[in-house]
Amino acid sequence: MRKWLFLFICIGLFKLGLAQTEGPITVELPNYVKDDRFDKYQLTMALFQVYGDTIYSMDFEGTRPTKPIIIKKPSGYKVYSYGNIFFSGTSNKYNPGYVSVLVCNPYHKNPTLFVDVNQNFDFTDDKSYSLPYVDEKGCEIELANGNNPEGKIKVVLTRNKLYGQKYDFKKYMDEYYAMAYKGRTFIGVEFTYREQRYITRAGIVKQGKESFKIALLDANANGIYNEPEIDKLLFVNTNDTILDATNPLNFVVFEKKGKSTYFEKNGKLYKVLEADAAGKFIRIEPSLDEVNFNRIPIGKKVPKVKFTLVKGEKLKITKLRRKEVYIYFANKTSKNFRSDTMLLRQIANLDTVNLKVICVLYVNKSFELKIFNTDAEPNYILAFGTKELSNKLGVNSLPQSLYLGKRRRVKKYGLNPNEFLREYLKQ
Repeated sequence: MRKWLFLFICIGLFKLGLAQTEGPITVELPNYVKDDRFDKYQLTMALFQVYGDTIYSMDFEGTRPTKPIIIKKPSGYKVYSYGNIFFSGTSNKYNPGYVSVLVCNPYHKNPTLFVDVNQNFDFTDDKSYSLPYVDEKGCEIELANGNNPEGKIKVVLTRNKLYGQKYDFKKYMDEYYAMAYKGRTFIGVEFTYREQRYITRAGIVKQGKESFKIALLDANANGIYNEPEIDKLLFVNTNDTILDATNPLNFVVFEKKGKSTYFEKNGKLYKVLEADAAGKFIRIEPSLDEVNFNRIPIGKKVPKVKFTLVKGEKLKITKLRRKEVYIYFANKTSKNFRSDTMLLRQIANLDTVNLKVICVLYVNKSFELKIFNTDAEPNYILAFGTKELSNKLGVNSLPQSLYLGKRRRVKKYGLNPNEFLREYLKQ
């Protein structure tokens, strides 16, 4: 008896020790990373020719008056052009939220760029950059917040590629800028630059067997990464190559001041203790707090959603109202995805009359769902994951699960396949 008591005490102390080690975690965010918009968006930094020592403020296609601005140019160049880069971290009276740039000899293979970071319109006291020719590596520029110089974003400029573009397209762009920005001379779309921006900093959370990517996204591109109700905290699987800042399953917006920010990842709740304004680090800790995350209350009915299946056919949840339903939400890089889907096969065989299993798989393209269906040959229902579906069912992270009783009433969230299998077998 004493041996058993001693063993139970040891096990209890061991578990307590594990719980105590799950304290605050500081995650360094040393690197800029691409979010989903980096390669998707096609933003052009338009350039207009400088005449004399005067440039003009942005009028946003005639929506506000244009103001002439006297500048100081560096000497030694034959032709000068100017443009603007969006950056709300500093300001000036002419172009709030934008930083002016001067491109010298814009028709050369590698023009020289000056960025007016101090916004005094004197380009002789600014650093110079060599702009790339087509297919050369992009020119990288860091812009710092005026009130917090450690808070920065990075802008990458590459020459616009017009391979295969017809003459009519170039003509259209020239006509557009001539019409939208009257009184200026557009230098031509083939001499402009694509603008891409790094506004996300990321690191890796590692705690025991737990591992995932975490990032801060500067949503308004001002070099500050923790603004309430504006900036985002992103969390994705370690193997994910894209940080999708548009998918609510992968991010939360920082709560307003006075309220704590929480997020779920891999079935665990985390509380944000501190997010560095400059985006250099974040401190989080596992939490046992009660956070709803817009989940449907236990005992309430879920909405009358429809699932899109592999061949495009629709399945109404109401058709399963006389059965219990276990719904598993995941993507292919989710933690334990392989073992979880193997367990789904076992669960689907438990009671084919009274229990139905649905795997909601989030993929980038519908054909990926068909490939998985061919490879896995599932004996459960396979459905296409969408933002609308997860929002209606109160699912805020992956992997996740939802256990429904008859008449689509919520029984429980968060049972992974192994836990569900054990619980169901006890009934």
